[in-house]
Amino acid sequence: MSSLIFLIALTQATPVAIDDRPRKMSTREIRAYNAPLTRDNPAYIRCKVEGETGSLVRAKSVCRTNQEWQRVEDIGNRDARDIVDTVNSSGSSRGN
Repeated sequence: MSSLIFLIALTQATPVAIDDRPRKMSTREIRAYNAPLTRDNPAYIRCKVEGETGSLVRAKSVCRTNQEWQRVEDIGNRDARDIVDTVNSSGSSRGN
């Protein structure tokens, strides 16, 4: 039963709207944009290589501003807490 609640809560996770501008910029454009900024500036663009789901070797580069990365992390943490709270408050017991 708790697995069902978990899946329902997971499908209701908040979608994250992302600024497409960093994704459309070339590496050269990102470096030029970041040149006057410090690494901790909210507008500084960071790129991370993320593995593609379902593939052991395929990966893609995801570029976002520090502010966007923080926002995505905050939303993910909030959604995870909501899921745990939903499962814990369901009152169901496992096993018996």
